[in-house]
Amino acid sequence: MAMRLSGLISGMDTEAVVATLMEAHRLKTTKIQNKITTTEWKQEKWSALNAKIYSLYTGSLSKLRLQSSFAVKTATSSNTSKIEVKASPNAPEGTHLIKIKQLASSQFVTGEKLDTDNNGNLISMNTKLVDLGFDASEGTTIHIKHGDKQVNLDVRENTTVGNLISSLQSAGLNASYDTVQKRFFISSKNSGKENTFEITTSSSEQVQYKNAIRDFIGYDSLSSANKSKVDGYLNSYLDSDLTPEDKNAIKNKLLDIKHQQVRTKYIDDYISSEDNIAAVTPEVVAELEKDLEEGETIDDAVLQAAIKERLRKDAETAVSAEYDEWSSGEAEAGNVFLLAENELNTLLTDYAGASSDPISQTGSLANLGLGEITKNAEGNIEIVGNPNAVLLQATDAIIIYNGAELTGSSNNFTVNGLTLTLKGTTAGLDTAGTEDDEVISLSVAGNTQAVYDTIKDFIKSYNELLKEMNDAYHADSSRGYDPLTEEERAAMTDEQIEKWEAKIKDALLRRDNTLGGLINIMRSTLGESVVVNGKTLSLSSIGITTQGYAEKGILHIVGDEDDEAVLSFENKLMDALTNNPDEVMGIVTKLADKLYNTLMEKMKSSSLSSALTVYNDKEMAKTLSNYKADLAKMEKKLADIEERYFKQFAAMETAMARINSQSSALMSMLGLTYNNQY
Repeated sequence: MAMRLSGLISGMDTEAVVATLMEAHRLKTTKIQNKITTTEWKQEKWSALNAKIYSLYTGSLSKLRLQSSFAVKTATSSNTSKIEVKASPNAPEGTHLIKIKQLASSQFVTGEKLDTDNNGNLISMNTKLVDLGFDASEGTTIHIKHGDKQVNLDVRENTTVGNLISSLQSAGLNASYDTVQKRFFISSKNSGKENTFEITTSSSEQVQYKNAIRDFIGYDSLSSANKSKVDGYLNSYLDSDLTPEDKNAIKNKLLDIKHQQVRTKYIDDYISSEDNIAAVTPEVVAELEKDLEEGETIDDAVLQAAIKERLRKDAETAVSAEYDEWSSGEAEAGNVFLLAENELNTLLTDYAGASSDPISQTGSLANLGLGEITKNAEGNIEIVGNPNAVLLQATDAIIIYNGAELTGSSNNFTVNGLTLTLKGTTAGLDTAGTEDDEVISLSVAGNTQAVYDTIKDFIKSYNELLKEMNDAYHADSSRGYDPLTEEERAAMTDEQIEKWEAKIKDALLRRDNTLGGLINIMRSTLGESVVVNGKTLSLSSIGITTQGYAEKGILHIVGDEDDEAVLSFENKLMDALTNNPDEVMGIVTKLADKLYNTLMEKMKSSSLSSALTVYNDKEMAKTLSNYKADLAKMEKKLADIEERYFKQFAAMETAMARINSQSSALMSMLGLTYNNQY
């Protein structure tokens, strides 16, 4: 903002005069700003109302138009301690007879107690399997099969209890090693025979060579991501369709990992070499002595650090030179990178040529307190090699439903529209030792109260929305109320401001054509008649009516206990649902469907409105944008006018200064002439 020195000659407060002159001009911007404010408020009001209309549309109205909402069934069990039941709309009404022969269960394996590892240490997730007696010398793999999923864990010298637990969990099993009970606990997450699992081991020459490659590249020190990459490279290397170029690319990826270790080891060996230390020490001492003052000596810690830093730089230079020789194909015998490549070539050749034929072995899992967990000839799971491990077989649920035997993997059954939750068996012996074969009866009937509540919920939501729309449409006029300016707000209390703005906001949709049209659509649609079973009927035919013009379309369920206006009358809707439910369904679904489709049509996208919107939001946004553009133009125009006023006053000050100067000069001349006469 320009800095002005006003009224220096004239003595006028130019700033105040210009501000007064601009007040009349700024009335135009105030009017535009008021239009912007009221349009923004109107957008907010419509947006909130649109959300409520859409909620009714997708919620209770959508539900009411479906026949399934009227086919609600209720089901009861004669023994809820053994079976609970729910009925879907298509469940046949009547009595259903159930016997429960067997519940479904998951497979559980509890390992033998393990006090300590072979070194006398307590067992933890970090305990190595080999320290529990697991033989990893012959390329042993633990195979975990669970349903369609299989996970293989190649056991190496550093494979831990934690690695085994992770593999079991990756196969979709519950698995843990309990350090208090000192046992493995393994189970399937879901019940039924289809969810059984097997844990077996085998050895192969191929896995043995794979582990040799892992050891060579320092597999155990790699990140999880790099471990996964290495496993992927090694598995891909056995693909018979790979070309020599493909295999060489895999080898180079493995070498990239190995070379990092080669580089690190080279530098460490170089720095720790006594010969290298002896060779550079005199030079380092000489360099440090240059900076010493007379009489000072070299601190030994400083000397050792300087020697180490010098050797590190020399080592990095040397190892980089060896790498450059190798990468250019000019490496000679003894080059560390060439030695690594040659060793990896040998390992990969042995790996690719090794036999993959598995050699079954049964001892190692027993040393973990488990044993081979596998299917026998009859298809049942058994534990081989460790009689102290405990197995609980997975079972399927078996019920007798209306005389037919049915099985399932879960204790949650779905049969003939019924959802059954099995909690206990009905076959067995009673306390006297007599065979007890209880028959449980399940009773299914229509749920009239649930249907009534569905209609009532809609009526309540509809009335709340209609009342809000009516209040907005028939609101009192806010003539004479405009949005407050900053000066006006400063002169009022917060309560006064809130009341003033509420008066304007309440009247924003007064006599709004779009709102009025929506009200008419809702009232007229639900007031129409429909033909059901050859009869012309309406909501009033089943006791859903309005109570006079003053309520502006609010609906009442005559006789409803929660509606004080009509609770003293007979409940005609409940009577109709009890005696003629199809008629009620026909009336309500047809009217709800018509209102649903009408609102859907209103909410279609157009040039004036967005999809799922009942008001002209696009048109309103465009109008607001135009107002803001007009305001920007007006502000620029006012700035120009204000600048012109200041220039005019500045010109006046300049002119007055010139006149004063001329007057002073003239008076000076007259004064001199008068003095010369005497």
